[in-house]
Amino acid sequence: MRPKHPAGKRPTRVAELLRESLASILLYKCADPRLKELTITEVDMSPDLKQAKVFYVVRSGTDMEDTAAALDKAAGFIKQEVARERILRTMPELIFLPDKSWERAQRLEELLKAAKEEKD
Repeated sequence: MRPKHPAGKRPTRVAELLRESLASILLYKCADPRLKELTITEVDMSPDLKQAKVFYVVRSGTDMEDTAAALDKAAGFIKQEVARERILRTMPELIFLPDKSWERAQRLEELLKAAKEEKD
């Protein structure tokens, strides 16, 4: 779990708006089919709203490195589309990061299941 910023509610509200905007852009406006295979799980805005860490997961069976390369290639287009929606006066730097919390949660669930079976 990533820490939430104590700077107030604005970064949280902007992060949610940005997450919705990015999801819509990736689904409807990006031509690259590799980007249709990912889900934006969370956006973490810096308190000054100048940087946004965008966390994503890809569907199982999809190559993570291939998807990351597609995101890097489309980053300029994505940023331009977000800017057109005028969520903020100045566009934050977008940093795309794979969300590993899903993998950790799945691994923990497997361990708990194994421990329960061992106990029985």
